[in-house]
Amino acid sequence: MRLIAKLLILTLAFGSLTACVSKKKFDELKASKEAVDRALAETQARVKALETQNAELASTLEAEKTRLNGEIAAIRKDLDATKGELNQVQSKLSMTEAELAKLRAEIDGIFKTYKDSGLSLEQRGGRLYVVTAPVNYASGSASLNRSQRKALDELAMTLKNNPGVKILVEGHTDNKQYAAGSGMDNWQLSVNRAMGVVRYLLRKGVKPDQVAAVGRGENNPEGDNSTKEGRAKNRRTVVAPDPNLGSLMQQK
Repeated sequence: MRLIAKLLILTLAFGSLTACVSKKKFDELKASKEAVDRALAETQARVKALETQNAELASTLEAEKTRLNGEIAAIRKDLDATKGELNQVQSKLSMTEAELAKLRAEIDGIFKTYKDSGLSLEQRGGRLYVVTAPVNYASGSASLNRSQRKALDELAMTLKNNPGVKILVEGHTDNKQYAAGSGMDNWQLSVNRAMGVVRYLLRKGVKPDQVAAVGRGENNPEGDNSTKEGRAKNRRTVVAPDPNLGSLMQQK
């Protein structure tokens, strides 16, 4: 009986011990599971966040790709336009070179024409002049004297013998001014001087299309207007070549 009681006590004690050990283990396993669940939830949250971030990056990359493709297309368009402009400029340059060559040829022809006519061309201050006997005037006058008319007779003969030669007659004055209300000024006087020469040449048989007249007033002096000699030099008519370069100045 005593043995049975001892065995019963031992069984109860063992059962109690077993129950205690099982609850502790259960709690540990439960805590471990909860920790794992939390870690899993955090990991899933991080994965989801990464997936969202990846989607945003992909969208941004696609937008940037689209933008860059647009810029590349625009740059290509600009390059094509620039190439077209360069081709146009090159074409214009080629046309200009051709026009310059034509102009040089015509100028060479002008020199030859005047040389063949017995006249010569002289450069003065960057301009060309036909070298003839000078026509100078008394102060305020546009009249030609005998020696001047004789020189113009020779010029008229040369022009009639060379109908391809064309001249521009320029009238000039000194800086002396007319009285107010006189109805005359240096512009008009310079025109009168040029027209006097032109009319004389026309009377001598020169064709009208070979001559032209222009008045330049006191604005192109050759001499010093502060001296008597300089003013006398400025009261003059000069003859310049008047080639027809109109065709070269036209723009296609």
